[in-house]
Amino acid sequence: MIPSCPTRAVRGATGSRRPRPGLVAGALLLGLALAGPWQAPASCSPGSSDPRLPGRLLRALSPIGIALAQDGAQSAPAASQPAQPARPAARPGRPAAQRTLQPSDSGPVPGADLTPEIVFQLLASEIAAQRGQTASATATYLGLARKIRDPRLARRATELALSERSIERALQAARLWHELAPDTPSAAQTLESLLIGSGRLDEARPIAQRRLAAARSAGTLDEAYALLQRALARSPDRSAAFAFLDELAAPDTASAAARLALAGQAQAAGLADRAALEAGRALALKPDDERIAMLTAQLVQATAAGTAGALRVLEAFIGAYPRALEARYQYARLLAGAGRPDDARRALEAALVEQPDNPTVLFTLAQIAWQNRQPDAATGYLQRILALPATVTRDNAAAYLLLAQIAEDRRDLGQAIAWLERIDEGEQALQALMRRAVLMARNGAADAARALLRGVNAGSPREQAQLVATEAQVLREAGQPVQAFELLDRTLASQPDNLDLLYDHAMAAERLDRLEAMEASLRRLIRARPDHAHAHNALGYSLADRGLRLEEAQALIERALQLAPEDPHILDSMGWVLYRRGQPERAVDFLRRAYALSPDAEIAAHLGEVLWTIGRLDEARRLWAEARAREPDNRTLRDTLARLNVAL
Repeated sequence: MIPSCPTRAVRGATGSRRPRPGLVAGALLLGLALAGPWQAPASCSPGSSDPRLPGRLLRALSPIGIALAQDGAQSAPAASQPAQPARPAARPGRPAAQRTLQPSDSGPVPGADLTPEIVFQLLASEIAAQRGQTASATATYLGLARKIRDPRLARRATELALSERSIERALQAARLWHELAPDTPSAAQTLESLLIGSGRLDEARPIAQRRLAAARSAGTLDEAYALLQRALARSPDRSAAFAFLDELAAPDTASAAARLALAGQAQAAGLADRAALEAGRALALKPDDERIAMLTAQLVQATAAGTAGALRVLEAFIGAYPRALEARYQYARLLAGAGRPDDARRALEAALVEQPDNPTVLFTLAQIAWQNRQPDAATGYLQRILALPATVTRDNAAAYLLLAQIAEDRRDLGQAIAWLERIDEGEQALQALMRRAVLMARNGAADAARALLRGVNAGSPREQAQLVATEAQVLREAGQPVQAFELLDRTLASQPDNLDLLYDHAMAAERLDRLEAMEASLRRLIRARPDHAHAHNALGYSLADRGLRLEEAQALIERALQLAPEDPHILDSMGWVLYRRGQPERAVDFLRRAYALSPDAEIAAHLGEVLWTIGRLDEARRLWAEARAREPDNRTLRDTLARLNVAL
């Protein structure tokens, strides 16, 4: 039953209680379908004859659904009702057909009236979509769009199909939308993207050609090529996508945007030389564009020219534009990565001449110095950041963290703790506090460290898990590995769904040689998070290190390597399991790669042992000596030397 006035209370059979909202909505829908276009009595809306749909239903609709339903309510009256007064004239410059519609680029609005039955189907479809019955809603909208040739319905069908990730249904709807509104940019772009993403490049070609032609006339090629490249990134055949773009871009040889799109697509297709060539052509068209210069250097580095070629690109650009700081940062990073830290520092020192108070330049210099074992120089740059005037925006927390790391490397734990104490707010505060607690325990103040951690109010379950894991580490630093395991065990028993602690629990069990507990936690973590590379690696390495189930151990590590192919710890595990399986030559290859990525003492211990086994004794001794100089207290290295009876 439709109420006599939409603002008046609806009473049930008892006259005192409202019926459930679902029943009200059902009655309104049924009344709308059977009684024709709904119109409020004049007494409800003094001075106005505009009919309106009930607000409760309008709020349930999408913007397109609202527009269509209102349009239906304002369509020609049913034959059994008297004609409505003429509508007031629309405001100048605003077509009357759009007066009640939401702003939209769906396409032209057809002249067909929306009957009560159609409006009912629209409302029912929107409610079905809200209840998760998206396929049914899509089918209804698509059927109605075909029936009354309304592009707005086709657009809504496309939206619904995309929301349910049904590419085939979305293509059907988008084709109809484009057919009904061929001059609407969003219809063409949507269809083009769907066709490209599903590999239908031949069908997409004429649409893309028309869109690029329009962009040339409008002077919007940059935007057009950016959109096209994003669509091509989803194409299943990257080589075919590049050939498609190469053909389309033929008329735009003087467009840097076209060249950049070709460079990106060539890179995706594995055509490194062509990618670098196209980026270079874009730079020739816009020689002052720092972003293009940096991209060109990156792509040149991936070719046979390598880092030397990338450096030449940046040297030329920086020579012409000495204030291009981002390009100079990239240049310095390449120099540092090429083993030329002094040249990297000189490159950034030149930037300081231009901007002596630039905290980003100073911090980058500090990082380069620290990474190249120049702690005094790094400290000097960081102190300059802290001494900058208050008017200069910078991140002091990052400087404090690096200063703490430098102090820790020098085994000055008191100074490291003092630097971390200065970070008392911001995103880094919790991490700094947890690191401070670990260093306090290492410095003999485990009880104070635990009190510090327990005084923190965790803002989320993840933060709570981090605090528990850190407290367990504090206990291990204090020589209490059993208590560390028991803390993690109790926490997991009380919070069985807290997966963030499973890895720490497994590692604590492994240190106590409780292999069943370790394996149970890692297996559970792998089931919950199949892409957790370190869980696969930890289980595989633990088995390999003990000579257990070596075939299974290798399979676990291989899976970890698939998930994280450049992780030095996983590469180390792969080398170690191959060595355990009697393949030392293959093991050396993996261990060398791991050590090149991370000159860690444990990796050095493994690589040295394999080299020692195959008779490369001098090389093994040199490697172990270097590792011991860096990490004299490393347990794995000490145990390896003792087991092999090697004196350095």
